[in-house]
Amino acid sequence: MKTLKYNIQINCSPEQVFKVVTDKSAYPKWAAAWGEGMDFSGSWEKGEHIAFFDQSQGGTKAVVEDAQPAEFIKLKHIAMVNPKTEEIPLEDDMMKKWIGTLEQYYFHPEDNGTRLEILIETDEAFQEMMDGPWPKALQSIKDICENAN
Repeated sequence: MKTLKYNIQINCSPEQVFKVVTDKSAYPKWAAAWGEGMDFSGSWEKGEHIAFFDQSQGGTKAVVEDAQPAEFIKLKHIAMVNPKTEEIPLEDDMMKKWIGTLEQYYFHPEDNGTRLEILIETDEAFQEMMDGPWPKALQSIKDICENAN
């Protein structure tokens, strides 16, 4: 497993940044870094399940292991899903490597706003797939937050 780290400074409160990250209408805008048509179903609350998916190809399902609004969210990926968010069998080695990935969001208050930090603990095979989109997604989150003021 490898820990991937991404972060950005946002000139908004942790509460505002948390709202944008978890908002159903904002998510497709910032998750477009992985492709158009991204969406989620479920809840960002501790103990709940959430599915992240492309409406044509499907995606992944996670359990929210822990969450504290405006402080942190910790997810563990537990299954792959089809576009209807139904779990599907793990058909190849890459799918199997993804299961167990930890995805963590930290909303650090700082003098001029919030430092949003993302930590992904996953197989190194996914580094390239994360290194391209995450910086773009973070910039989108920043733009959405700062342009809402």
